[in-house]
Amino acid sequence: MPKDKQFNVALSTIAGSSFPNILKVFKGQNIHSGYSARKFNAYAISLLNEPLRWWEEIRYGNAVNKTTIPDSPVFILGHWRSGTTLLHNMLCEDPQFAYITTYQGVFPNQLLGSKWLLRNIMKAMMPDKRPSDNMALSPEFPQEEEFAFGNTCPYSLYNFWYFPDKTFEFYNKYIRFADNNLKVRAGWISSYKKMMRKSLYYHDKKQFISKNPPHTGRIKILLEAFPNAKFIYIYRNPITVFESTKKLITSTIPTLTFQNISETEIEQLIFQLYKEIVGDYEATKHLIPKGNLVEVKFEDFEKDTVGGLKNIYNTLSINGYQNAEKHFIAYANAQKKYQKNTYSFSRQKVEEIKQHWNFSIKQYGYELPEGMVLV
Repeated sequence: MPKDKQFNVALSTIAGSSFPNILKVFKGQNIHSGYSARKFNAYAISLLNEPLRWWEEIRYGNAVNKTTIPDSPVFILGHWRSGTTLLHNMLCEDPQFAYITTYQGVFPNQLLGSKWLLRNIMKAMMPDKRPSDNMALSPEFPQEEEFAFGNTCPYSLYNFWYFPDKTFEFYNKYIRFADNNLKVRAGWISSYKKMMRKSLYYHDKKQFISKNPPHTGRIKILLEAFPNAKFIYIYRNPITVFESTKKLITSTIPTLTFQNISETEIEQLIFQLYKEIVGDYEATKHLIPKGNLVEVKFEDFEKDTVGGLKNIYNTLSINGYQNAEKHFIAYANAQKKYQKNTYSFSRQKVEEIKQHWNFSIKQYGYELPEGMVLV
């Protein structure tokens, strides 16, 4: 299959972890038969990168630690495949924002001192487009943060990509922080702030924007760390979200995982994870101070992205729209040739999705997506 259609590497993203961290992530996990080489490669790359991590700490640690975190960082929330990437990419066109790059997402410990080496290696191994939705990929493009979490500390939901049998154990520990482990909470916040500082220093910016679907269930701890944060929640027809999420996971997990997982297990994981994360958002969004949350319907935003962004800036009282508008318009014009994936469904599958996610379908008044074919 052509390079732009799939990830075809034997190296999992966990290889970008610090070596002490990778030992913690793997501790006690069940590695299935056939994944020993991938584990060895991850350990080897992580160990080889340790001198680069030490050098980065020595050379840049003090400057990064002195970098000021903004009082009101902006967080994009939303379930995977709900339009978070489009919204994030456009907002990152605003010159005031720093953000996590794809390179930093995989190699957060070597962003500043060793990029000249690892970026080119990463670029050679990456596909040209995301297999889940055909959006362009590059090490410097904006990226979500959860892989970076997993490569700087062990408290990441995305450990489920490596060990899917523990998905909801990771969810309860690292999204809900359900065991109220103060060490874990403090470690998570510390790791995030360091990652944010490093991004601000790297981009030489004063404001930060985040796109990270797992944050959708983390409102409590985000407010604990950033009481004045701004939040944008984007939502989309759950029927579309299901099939798009399934394509994302089935096309990506084979290159990351250390365990076997069946298609049926993937579907059940998707159904349950949506219930948990969207349910937790709905249960905690009232905690966000008035004026610091805006909810965006993807189908409306897609029709008028620039107008949607203007409304976001106005609603959240974010400064800088006038300076950013020309960049938003240019990006929107460049995206006009982008071809979205199309999906066809059996009536049985639509009914199954409705059965699991009817609470969300009813709340937002969704029916069968426009143009979708039932087979």
